[in-house]
Amino acid sequence: MNFFYRFWNKAEISLSKSTLYILTGLILLRIISLALYPLMDTTEGRYGEMARKMAEMNDWITPWFDVGVPFWGKPPLSFWMSALGIKAFGVNEFAVRIPQFLAAVSIVFICYDWAKRSLVNPFYVVAILSTSLLFILLSGAVTTDMALCLGSTLSLRAFWLSLRGTDAKKKREQWLFFIGLSIMLYAKGPVGWVLVFMPIGLWALVTRSIKETWKGLSWILGCTFAILISLPWYLEAEQHTPGFLHYFFVGEHWQRFTISGWKGDLYGTAHARPRGSIWLYLIVASLPWCLILPITIWMTKYNKSSLENTVSGRQFKLYLLLTGLAPCIFFTMSGNTLWTYVLPGLPSLALLLALYLGEVKVSFAKSALSWGVSLSAVAMVGVLITLTLDHKADYKSAKGVVDLYKAQHDSKPIVFLSDKPF
Repeated sequence: MNFFYRFWNKAEISLSKSTLYILTGLILLRIISLALYPLMDTTEGRYGEMARKMAEMNDWITPWFDVGVPFWGKPPLSFWMSALGIKAFGVNEFAVRIPQFLAAVSIVFICYDWAKRSLVNPFYVVAILSTSLLFILLSGAVTTDMALCLGSTLSLRAFWLSLRGTDAKKKREQWLFFIGLSIMLYAKGPVGWVLVFMPIGLWALVTRSIKETWKGLSWILGCTFAILISLPWYLEAEQHTPGFLHYFFVGEHWQRFTISGWKGDLYGTAHARPRGSIWLYLIVASLPWCLILPITIWMTKYNKSSLENTVSGRQFKLYLLLTGLAPCIFFTMSGNTLWTYVLPGLPSLALLLALYLGEVKVSFAKSALSWGVSLSAVAMVGVLITLTLDHKADYKSAKGVVDLYKAQHDSKPIVFLSDKPF
């Protein structure tokens, strides 16, 4: 209790009391909401069902799409998480969603620590990231994206601190960097490595820090370590269901992103979108903070104490910008995109905005944070009212029908004339 008391007192210095109360209420509401509505779309439905099968069958190697049909589209980390939730809390919505929420909390904590060690107000980061539209929605959704974001955020934070810390801390951060890479291999595969290596490479090139970057980490040894951690599962998965490796690496990691409307998807349809749509998704995903960031940057333009006037400050801002926009840069030419793909960039962008807010007047920073958190709270309450009171979450869910059928027919099996809905 003493820890929370000290934490609250420190937070009150950075955020107004009303903002702090709204933020706390919003987080508590998000936890409660995990059990308020059914799995509401095909992604949540199929991933939740695969986690249920995993927990029921105790098969922790192969996620099963249906009876006798293995799921080769994603590695198992998010399914492991939801399956453990089911083991702990039973078969229900809260059980499959709470691990995703805990992953989101872990990401916020990583960013809090990153900001604190980088002389950025950590409470600004907590408020911004926790209330970004996409982040707060996915913190209670059964997807693979939050697990990927956990790994990428850990690696991006560790890389930066490994270049700036003492020798003892550098060693620890190096290990954390490669642990983050292994998490991404278990979450979504090698695509996560691109979202880390690409912005780091661009940053090193622009800042002429290639030599420093190469010497800063044991790249060959560390990457080998990360691969070896995940390799046993990949080999075991191929042995369990031959054909997995070809479909996963060639189909999911090449054809999906290079062929618009890719027809090889075994588990649904590819998401054909105009190339470049990912940038529009970023604007929506980062609401309301994408509206506040340009204003804040403009206000720091004539601030003589701004970090922009120091080499290290400019490098840090460039690093956050590149890592924040990396998903958009990578997926710009992809014809198959979803707005959830921008999630790994949101932590860096939250730090970037927090950094700029620390360079303006405290009154403006507190006011901006208050408006942003309040808008997010209103939006979240509106979404929950729509999902629960207006039953919009039932639109793609058969839960109500199944419950009614079971109540009327006891143990008789239910049969769907068309495809069985997730």
